[in-house]
Amino acid sequence: MSTTVSIPGKGIQFAFTDTGAPANAADYTTFILVHGHTYHAGVFQKLLPLAAASSVRIICINRREYQGSTPHTPEELRVYASGSDQERAVLMNEAGVNLALAIDGIIQKFELPSGVALAGWSLGNTFVMAAMSVITSLPDVARTRLQAAVKTIIMWDPPSQALGIASPPNAYVPLYDPEIEPAARGPAFGKWVASYFIHGDLSTHDPDKLNYRNADPERKATYEDMPFPELLTIVDFSVGDKCDTILTEPPFAATLATLVEKALFNPKVRAAWPNTKVAYMYGTANAWNVPFTVWDIEKRVETATGSAPIIFRPIKEANHFVMWEDPTLTLNELIGCTKA
Repeated sequence: MSTTVSIPGKGIQFAFTDTGAPANAADYTTFILVHGHTYHAGVFQKLLPLAAASSVRIICINRREYQGSTPHTPEELRVYASGSDQERAVLMNEAGVNLALAIDGIIQKFELPSGVALAGWSLGNTFVMAAMSVITSLPDVARTRLQAAVKTIIMWDPPSQALGIASPPNAYVPLYDPEIEPAARGPAFGKWVASYFIHGDLSTHDPDKLNYRNADPERKATYEDMPFPELLTIVDFSVGDKCDTILTEPPFAATLATLVEKALFNPKVRAAWPNTKVAYMYGTANAWNVPFTVWDIEKRVETATGSAPIIFRPIKEANHFVMWEDPTLTLNELIGCTKA
């Protein structure tokens, strides 16, 4: 089922798909999933048929600019492209408020039971962190509903660029490879990010143990053999140049770093989510920027004074599109995050 939720007084709506309440279950977990760059809510479609048997509800939101949701205004797109740090901070704060109010609207619309799990996948983590960070500035009634309903926030495969984390010296991303023709960089990146990588010992937290370029030749990249018309049912290539790509580039790094620091490590913000745990789910065969981000967040959790815990949950040999490759495993891991 596809429907929308509107943000009161703002003229903004978010489209989403919904599996509906599981039969004969008054109390159940609702997963609200937020997609990443280019791949919209359709990327989660293989999870949807599994919801009923697992007695969960799955709601997949399309972010703004994606099908059914409200596009950004020209002024918002200007800030994405060339705004000051202050303007970008305001933009991301507003994005957090809008997503938080959309979730609150969904909670009200369906009278969801307590047990909501909000999960950001890939670049979707940026917006989930933004929503988490604004909890203290929301209207009292919305804040109270979210505090009561949202029991888990799940960080799922955030790449370093989505959290404003500086890259290691040997970092490589095909989008910026001068040896690749500009027109071929997008497809090269699509294959790279969907590939499997064999890294060295990740427990060392040593950037030299990361495999930056060479995908596992024994395993095909997800979607490698998918006919292009079918791929177009889960992607929108028009959005990246408008807003998503710039979010992952250096001009936005300081803004995102501040946002993540506030969401995860600000004592007042974490205290405002008193009954909500944070889980971190990631595949160990992702491109380098996912395990590198794990190390960064792990280190900050260890050193932050009075920091609330984050539950780390690796998925062995999983790549960035595990929900497509193995939806049953993925749903089981998501459920595991809520019970850890």
